[in-house]
Amino acid sequence: MNSHRTFSRRTLVSLAGASAFSLKPVLLGSDAEPQRSVAITIDDGPASGAGDDLNSFQTISAALRQIFLDESVPVTMFVNERQLHVSGQRDARIKVVEDWIAAGLDLGNHTFSHRRLRGAALDEFFDDVIKGEVVSRQLLSAQRKPLRWFRYPYLSSDEGKRAAAVEEFLTQRDYAIAPVTVDYKDYSFASNYQRFLRAGDTQQAEELLASVLRAVDNAFEYSETKSNELLGYELPQVLLIHCNQMNALTLNKAIEVIRNRGYRFVSLDQAMQDPAYRTPGLPPGSLGGGFFSGLQQALAS
Repeated sequence: MNSHRTFSRRTLVSLAGASAFSLKPVLLGSDAEPQRSVAITIDDGPASGAGDDLNSFQTISAALRQIFLDESVPVTMFVNERQLHVSGQRDARIKVVEDWIAAGLDLGNHTFSHRRLRGAALDEFFDDVIKGEVVSRQLLSAQRKPLRWFRYPYLSSDEGKRAAAVEEFLTQRDYAIAPVTVDYKDYSFASNYQRFLRAGDTQQAEELLASVLRAVDNAFEYSETKSNELLGYELPQVLLIHCNQMNALTLNKAIEVIRNRGYRFVSLDQAMQDPAYRTPGLPPGSLGGGFFSGLQQALAS
């Protein structure tokens, strides 16, 4: 990748203005504030933490699906297909994924077993990627849709030659890697939120949710600032959240916070049209969890 010329910040801004997905400010009315954009991606689908409980699995996924439909928010769910293979429940669990696609929502591959790349043998990781696409690819193909997106478990994309080898493997299988620019680490709150609900402690649950919503605001503020520092404009953000019970019950409130920051919601395909995501010289692995760090290195080289 280093053989390509590197775009300067000014060049990237110019390209952004000329791209199909223009970043010229979209006015929000009389206050003339530019409208921001964000793509929501949701990992560990269809229902993290449900275990072998089919009712919980179905309830979490259905609630998340309904929130996105009610809020008119496009989303890409990254699936761990291991969740689908529970004895006696396979058809019912696959039906959950079918319902997601039928609702017009997208899927991505998150490996079969949520295997971390760092420390894994590459052939074992590749096998987990292939095993993780079997059901999703077939279901999408039936709707004449491609399985296009891949997300690294734990955002572990490694670095150097190993990262480059994985990126080449994913390219050969027609995947594009979904980066992350906003992460308020919803998973770090989810288990305690669920525990408070089980104990009937609604006050603690509400206080924790308030902390979650503050984390949403802080995470977006950080990414907006970082984008402006590096690019001179705010690129379409890519938000990472997870398919857990807390989000199934409260995600509409997080969406409200995001809207109040002036965001409109776009698909992952739309967000990734911004030229910053294709900056020549991005170090291998930058499309895992370290996009801004990789972008900084590329722009400085």
